[in-house]
Amino acid sequence: MTKDLQKVKDLLKVRGCSDKTIANYLSCINRFKKSYEGKELKKLKESDILDYLKNNFIDLGFSPASINVNRAAIKYYYLVNFNIDFNKALLPQCKVARRYPKILSKEEILKIINTENNLKHQLWLLLGYGSGLRIDEVTTLKVSDILSKEHKMRIIGKGNKERFVPLPDITLKLLRLYWLKNKEKITNDYLFPALYKKINHKDHMSTYTVQEAFQKIKSNNNLDNNYTFHTLRHSFATEYIKSGGDIWELKSLLGHSSINSTMVYLHMAEDFSKVSSPLDGVDNV
Repeated sequence: MTKDLQKVKDLLKVRGCSDKTIANYLSCINRFKKSYEGKELKKLKESDILDYLKNNFIDLGFSPASINVNRAAIKYYYLVNFNIDFNKALLPQCKVARRYPKILSKEEILKIINTENNLKHQLWLLLGYGSGLRIDEVTTLKVSDILSKEHKMRIIGKGNKERFVPLPDITLKLLRLYWLKNKEKITNDYLFPALYKKINHKDHMSTYTVQEAFQKIKSNNNLDNNYTFHTLRHSFATEYIKSGGDIWELKSLLGHSSINSTMVYLHMAEDFSKVSSPLDGVDNV
């Protein structure tokens, strides 16, 4: 790795960014550098970066989120290596349209779990929905993080932040069954050890393995392709609010840095059958 990229990588690690974020940034920067190979990068202006984003992403129909990630990575590269902070007015972010996440009902998720024959896959679904875990939090879960007597789990989430989440009885029951069947395979305390350690160079299972399993689960249950493993987390949060849970407690359970990220679930959980309308009581038009 070149010195400039190594500097970016090291500083992102110091900031506590995840391996996934670091890999995304380095990939974006590499692509940008190849596009301007042979040119002196330090002399490029906001207009050059904008042209790059337009030609390689905007005109090709990439999502605003993808464009913004590339913009952020390039800006960070210039700040770290050249102490150049591009003018935000000349290199603006793309506006991301607000969309509420899709969710599955409690009944739908329980049906999916009950029709799943693979114990490990059942556990992944239960951890995502019953405890609101992100996919990487599932794959890096350790045996020592399971506090069965207190019915909770210790989770190290984004930014290396620690939090505790609930451990439902059904999840604990299947975890004990899984432990009895797989305790000889456990590596370095990771509950779900890597299938191909020589390739991934990690002791825990990759998120790709869980994503691949969820794709098959979606297919078996005729679920829309817009649903992802993260849908389980959204569904957990929405159901929590529907059941009378406190928004600030939910913020803590999800590991959100800002309450604004959690507030979306207030709207999603609202029962509009109780909201009055000028047409209430009108049977015919």
